[in-house]
Amino acid sequence: MAYIVKEADFRAMAAHVLDSLPDEFRNRMANVVVVVEDYPSEDDAESAGVPREGLFGLFHGISRFEQEWCGGATGQLPERIVLYKRNIESACFTKEDLLEEIRLTVLHEIGHYFGLSEEDMEKYEKG
Repeated sequence: MAYIVKEADFRAMAAHVLDSLPDEFRNRMANVVVVVEDYPSEDDAESAGVPREGLFGLFHGISRFEQEWCGGATGQLPERIVLYKRNIESACFTKEDLLEEIRLTVLHEIGHYFGLSEEDMEKYEKG
């Protein structure tokens, strides 16, 4: 059974995860927002190559690596990391499960923001 919380509680958990990120990430994050939506759109799931119900998060934007390589992108809208609340909840049975899945999803999407490989992200996700 899914572990369901109020949206405000879910956002608070996500904020806690962001606050506890390693300094090497937090100090270099700029112009990025984390938003919460219930479910991904069909287009977002298709673009990620994941079934709609299996997509927990998605990074929208230009990676930090690409921005630095191109000399930055001033005046640009923020990059977005989207957390899909209902999909994440559906995979969890306890509050601890939910917090861990939010942590893993945030780390994975931040990895995309920084242009990390899947292997690099796995190293941080285990931490």
